[in-house]
Amino acid sequence: MKKAVLILCLLGGFLLANDIDAERVKQGDFTQLRTYLKHMESISQKRDLSYEEYKTLTRFACVDGIDGVYNGGSNVEFEEIYFSKLAPFLIKEFGNLFAEYAIPLCNDKATPKPKYELYKNMMMWFGGGDIKSSKRVFATQKDYESFLFLRHHTSVLYSSFLKEDGTRVDCDYGDVGGGECRFVFIKPIKARGKLTLHADLSSPPNELHACDDFAYFSTFETDDSGLGFINGGNLVLDKPNDQFMSLVPKWYKEGLGGSVSYDVEVEIASIMPWSFSACASGTDLNATNIKVLKTLEEKPDDRKDYAQNLMSVYKLKLKSADSHVKLHDTPNGKVIEQIPTAQSNKLLLVNLNMSLWEVNGISMWQSQLGYGSPGEHEYEEVTEQEWVKVLYFPAKAHKLTEAKIGYIHRSY
Repeated sequence: MKKAVLILCLLGGFLLANDIDAERVKQGDFTQLRTYLKHMESISQKRDLSYEEYKTLTRFACVDGIDGVYNGGSNVEFEEIYFSKLAPFLIKEFGNLFAEYAIPLCNDKATPKPKYELYKNMMMWFGGGDIKSSKRVFATQKDYESFLFLRHHTSVLYSSFLKEDGTRVDCDYGDVGGGECRFVFIKPIKARGKLTLHADLSSPPNELHACDDFAYFSTFETDDSGLGFINGGNLVLDKPNDQFMSLVPKWYKEGLGGSVSYDVEVEIASIMPWSFSACASGTDLNATNIKVLKTLEEKPDDRKDYAQNLMSVYKLKLKSADSHVKLHDTPNGKVIEQIPTAQSNKLLLVNLNMSLWEVNGISMWQSQLGYGSPGEHEYEEVTEQEWVKVLYFPAKAHKLTEAKIGYIHRSY
């Protein structure tokens, strides 16, 4: 008797309609439920379901949606009712309604429409989908509204991972192996916000491994309504922009660490959330156009920043037996400074060959501005160059204005 009461309470709770007889649903009579869902279907054809309406539907989800169809499978009798009677009914008569909102129904073996596969991938991204716990609902209204925005503005989702035979790997999010799938907009979306270029020399250059971050990256932040999901994304131009290039400060182009931010208007053609592993993830934004309205702030690193954060691969130690090492303005050019080797522990030398590392003539910072991708390459290409470009802080120098940039021979 207690179990029957519990089932009735569960059914009454998840159906969210006072006039639906839970006992009749339990017995397989879905007359009232069909009327209720037809009403929801009619609403969805005229407008997007509100978040509350969406949450009502998620109570029919395959596994433990908001409030759940059953509580982790502990109610065996109710689970059997759902699998044997309710789920088949929902799939047959209202499958499209649930698929439109990426709400999974159990035992649905039908081949889904391409757009529904697209919606499932949006769910995994915005909903924080976790394969292990099988969560497949949007936990917040903000996530749900982001999903609706992409659902209306995205036409294609494709994977950038290719197999050896040239076929693309299926898009997938949420597992520890990650996924890399690009959402392509029907028409580029316009946004205004703050774009910041970063040169973070606490991270390695070019070679990106599972748990490494790029040394050069950007972050984009916008207050535009409905576009919060792109915030923090790494924005990359699809082609060179001369106006933007002219506004990039010289110190950044020289390979120094720091950041510079701009007030910009951009047109974003696609967005790609990615995850290579449990410890590396992010979002790439591909911009077809950019208009820089003004420079907001420049923050080049000073000696203190380098001393605290500089990765070892950028550090240079003098090994010459001579009393001084010559610093040239150009490779084998005019000597602009004599670096005392006796003070090697007090001075600071930053290896700019590493931060300006080029592959096929393209450095990392240039690729951010649409000059192509430098790809990956071994460190030996840089370390074996005859002349090393360096940022030199003398023993008592602390400000960047007190430092010098020049070249020393690799025999240092």
